[in-house]
Amino acid sequence: MKKLFLFNKYLIALLFIFTATSCSEWLDVNTDPNNPATMEPENILPVAQTSVGGTIGADFAIVAGLWSQHWTQSNVSSQYKTLDAYSLVPADYNSAWNELYAGGLNDLELVKKGAAEKGNWNLYLQAVVVQTYGFQILADFFDKIPYSEALKGLDNIQPKFDDGQNVYAGLIAAIDEALGKDFDATSNAYVKTDLVFGTGDLGSQIDNWKKFANTLKLKMYLRQAESANKAAAMSAISAMMTNGTQFLDTHAAITQFIDEASRSNFLYENNIRQLNVATNLRMSRTIESFLSANGDFGRMDAYFAPGNAGQYGLEQGDYEAPTTTTPGARVSTVILSPTDAFYFISYDESLFLQAEARLRMGQDISSLYNEAVTAAYAKFGIAPPAGILDAGGAYAYPSGGSDADKLKALMTQKWVGMFKQGWEAFFDQARTGYPKISPVSATDPAYVPGELVYAKNGVTGGKFPKRLLYPSASSDVNTNTPTGETITDKVWWMP
Repeated sequence: MKKLFLFNKYLIALLFIFTATSCSEWLDVNTDPNNPATMEPENILPVAQTSVGGTIGADFAIVAGLWSQHWTQSNVSSQYKTLDAYSLVPADYNSAWNELYAGGLNDLELVKKGAAEKGNWNLYLQAVVVQTYGFQILADFFDKIPYSEALKGLDNIQPKFDDGQNVYAGLIAAIDEALGKDFDATSNAYVKTDLVFGTGDLGSQIDNWKKFANTLKLKMYLRQAESANKAAAMSAISAMMTNGTQFLDTHAAITQFIDEASRSNFLYENNIRQLNVATNLRMSRTIESFLSANGDFGRMDAYFAPGNAGQYGLEQGDYEAPTTTTPGARVSTVILSPTDAFYFISYDESLFLQAEARLRMGQDISSLYNEAVTAAYAKFGIAPPAGILDAGGAYAYPSGGSDADKLKALMTQKWVGMFKQGWEAFFDQARTGYPKISPVSATDPAYVPGELVYAKNGVTGGKFPKRLLYPSASSDVNTNTPTGETITDKVWWMP
């Protein structure tokens, strides 16, 4: 896939830095914005937040939404055919890899250093959490990644690739170290350039970032719940849940987008504005079949703009469907707005994580399940259909069912709710098996609505993708880059 979108990470960040600096300083063309040494760490922070968020919310969101079967490639355009067919090459994610390592993650290292020098542990925590988030997504998509020797600049231009399990251990330790700082010290200061929790006061900002850190840790432990590290992960989960750990009770999101070039939502900017095409991403029949079968038309209308004959989903990967039988105008289009929020972790995701943790501990989660599903609707400005969560309703929690039944219900609802956050839906399916894989195509009479189907034009012999390929941007310069991987190889935490 040729990357056409070049995201200027500085434009949106400078929109907010502008309020903290004079007009002459902001417009000074003799100041190099790419030289962080001349900037305060507080002003590097939003640049780094947009770099990490922009990479995950655009490049990774597109492929994850395809592989989660929330959407599929249009049959009247060609932008994402190779992704939908599982036909990747090492160069596909060069830009994303470089942006994270040379951009956001590196910038956050500078923020950490500057924050530590000032003793502003509020700012330090913010940098650690966003950096951890970026590293964690990289490790989930690529497995082994540079971590312990990364971000050293010219001191180490060929960092080793750490095993994913060691990366996770390092990330959790980094969060714990940041959470252990003295947040009562007078050197702590409110960070008004923070794009995630930039409203309120110092106390609420610190509290929200602590909750973000805890929720991120919980997510990483749950990733390991079916891995060889299951016992240790479950022990850590149990400790968090029984010790009154506070988790996100609001969205951890960037919301300050405006409808201008390079200042709009990352996915909108990437997929629509920069390509000048609004219809590349279409509704997958996989998600359409599930929503239709359960009478969930309000959510369907919140996710997709109907075609000329109503809502219609294209079979996953059927981008060669002839227009004589499936005109382009017939297939529903993904609704994207320039002012959509970008969610690092949304409130409903936090609730789904907590519900899964408690379910795995053998606790009743019926109320928490209903709360999570309701929050997933609310994120899109709608409410669940009347009665759908009640006993006998299509989405009723199976209190009397088996543990497998309960996990299936929970993860299926999370899959539907993670629309536009498809990387989480993709990773969840790979570790839990929900939604299930269908043995037949979506057009077969025996097809079960909502089960994932092998892409119509897939090239991997019926095997589903599990990861991305190591970028040639790494292998061309770093001899430590692993070789021989395929996109159907499992990441370390996958069962």
